[in-house]
Amino acid sequence: MKISRLILILNAVIVMGMIGCSKKGDQGPAGPVGPAGPDSVVYSQWIILNSTYNADDTLFEDTLSAPSITQSILDSGVILTYVNFQASNGTYHVLPVSSLNYLMSEDYSLGQINIIATSDVTGLPYRYVTIPGSKIVGNKTTGSIQGHSIQELKTLPLPEVQKIVGTGGN
Repeated sequence: MKISRLILILNAVIVMGMIGCSKKGDQGPAGPVGPAGPDSVVYSQWIILNSTYNADDTLFEDTLSAPSITQSILDSGVILTYVNFQASNGTYHVLPVSSLNYLMSEDYSLGQINIIATSDVTGLPYRYVTIPGSKIVGNKTTGSIQGHSIQELKTLPLPEVQKIVGTGGN
């Protein structure tokens, strides 16, 4: 009888201890927002292109400063680029540059983008997005980001890429 009473008391103490203990407390204030780390997806503001005609090769050229194109991005990251065309009816269409290979091509180097076009692209808004290699699963050729291959990312509209890689921007 004494043993069953002792077991009953011990069980009651254990149950009350479990109910009475709570790991929830008042939430403290939010800390300051830290700086973007080196593994952040970066997108540029819309840059207005200003191409110049090169008579030697009958092409239009423009060189843009792109500080987020680091050696790490060139070695193992992805660079996506877009232009914002205005249609004859006044609506705008953001298109991946990779879909405009008949009009323009790009060459990337440390901190800059060189654009070559078959027509004058002066005045077109242009944006680039850099994605570090740490966000990519696999290697540069066969890698993927959230189930999308790098080639697929290069053809997706900008709003879809923003959802996939978690960036905002207008």
